[in-house]
Amino acid sequence: MANTTFNGPVRSEKGFQQVNKNTSTGAYTARTLGLKPDLTSLTATVVATSTPLTYTANVITVNNYTGAAAQAVTLPAATAGTVVVHAQSDDTTGGTAVLTFTCAGSDVFRTGSKVESRATGTVQTISTSAATNTVLTYTPANAATNSLTHGCYLYFTCFENGTWNFAFDLSRANDADTGAAAWS
Repeated sequence: MANTTFNGPVRSEKGFQQVNKNTSTGAYTARTLGLKPDLTSLTATVVATSTPLTYTANVITVNNYTGAAAQAVTLPAATAGTVVVHAQSDDTTGGTAVLTFTCAGSDVFRTGSKVESRATGTVQTISTSAATNTVLTYTPANAATNSLTHGCYLYFTCFENGTWNFAFDLSRANDADTGAAAWS
């Protein structure tokens, strides 16, 4: 196909994909593009982290989790067109208690989803989700050097019923070199 120029918005109900063709086998591999959603149509709410939470569809949830106590978050049903954003409003310097995001019902995270992890300080790894993963866990260090800190965002976007896509904006500070993330 030749290059195409559009005049006006391009719309898609299930996201956009970039495909790569294997020159040996001819098989295509697809990647979904644009997982960080436009936030203009979302509302925002501030929550208290003293109890387990269920996040609301199409809402930016401002959460002051600090690592002092475990925080369990359940995502709403993964329905096509739904966006959920976790906005971290506090520094995670209070301890090593985990923050978990669990899919509702039989929902899963998209296979091959990536998240940065720094379980051993400056050694960065990338955790990759498997086909049946339903939980994302973040474990902070008891220090002021966590990659999930105030001003960070975690994005959960659904293009296809039952499957959450994931993207993140973690700290880019030079000393933000702790905090472990993992799929299960």
